[in-house]
Amino acid sequence: MAVDFSVEGTVELCPPVPLAQLWELTEGGDFHVAPYGIAESELAALVEHEAWVLVPDIDSGTDAQSRPRAIKYVRVDDPETYSFSINRRLVALSVWMGAAHKFDGELHYQDGDVGTKGVIEPFEGGKEPEWRETAGRLW
Repeated sequence: MAVDFSVEGTVELCPPVPLAQLWELTEGGDFHVAPYGIAESELAALVEHEAWVLVPDIDSGTDAQSRPRAIKYVRVDDPETYSFSINRRLVALSVWMGAAHKFDGELHYQDGDVGTKGVIEPFEGGKEPEWRETAGRLW
């Protein structure tokens, strides 16, 4: 029973996570890395196109290949996805970022079938995120 959802928002990774630690997440296409120093308007366009984007930490600089050294945020704008896909991505991110890092923030969702709205709070340590309905048909 998979239901279509739209999900969007920005969650901070505290402290920023070394990109090398998250690299495997980008190889399967689940996450994309924004270029270091990208302008906000370009970032918004990238997120609209790629849906799940790891945003560099400006204070950490780049490596010898001009890749960002660390990731400060995950930004999402996915207009049509499944709940299991959202959970899978957030759990994988929490596992790969490791115990020394925490999430700060939440994503917003809307259920495409019944129109409920809510927030998704990711957790560290590979735990499933918590979904809380905030509007619409509250069960």
